[in-house]
Amino acid sequence: MSSFKKISVPLTAAGITAMCAEIERYQKWLTERIPIFVKELAEVGVEVADLKFHYAVYDGENDVAVTLDDRDPFCKAVVAVGKSVLFIEFGTGVQTWPDNHPEAGKLGMERGSYGKGNGQHKAWVYKGEPGSMGLPLGSDKVLTYGNPANMSMYQAKQALCEQFESIARRVFKYD
Repeated sequence: MSSFKKISVPLTAAGITAMCAEIERYQKWLTERIPIFVKELAEVGVEVADLKFHYAVYDGENDVAVTLDDRDPFCKAVVAVGKSVLFIEFGTGVQTWPDNHPEAGKLGMERGSYGKGNGQHKAWVYKGEPGSMGLPLGSDKVLTYGNPANMSMYQAKQALCEQFESIARRVFKYD
C-alpha cells in the first residue's frame, strides 16, 4: 500500500482541471477522516487506561475516573481524575517497589517526593480503605508499604503507539 495518492491525468487543460477537482475531493475526504482517526485513537487510550487503573494494585481508595475529553474534532484527550491518580500511575514507597516508571523523573514524580511525603518511609499508616494490599489495623487505620507503579497512562500511550499504524491504515484506506 502506497503512502501517496496517485492521480493520473493527461497534460491538457481538461486533465489539469480534473486533477484539481480530484485533489479537492481528496482534501475533503482527509478532512472528514482525521476526526475519525483521532477519536478512534482516543477511544483506545481511554479503554486501556481505564482497565489499567481499574485493576491496579493500590493500597487505598481507587477513585480514578478515565474519560475522553472532546476538545475539538481534531483534538481529543485521555483524562484521568481522582485523588489516587498519581499514586497509582507512579507508585509509592521508596524501599518496597522498584522505581520503574520510565517517565517519572522527567515529570518530577520521583518516589517519596510528592503527596504528603509518606512514601519516603518503609511503611506508614493512613486512615481509609485498605485497597489491594493494605493491612487493616482497626479504627479505620491501614498499614501500607506502598504501591507499585501501575503505569496506567504510560501503558495507554504505549498501546496507542503500537496501534497507530493499523488504525491509520484502516481509517485512511482510500479507494
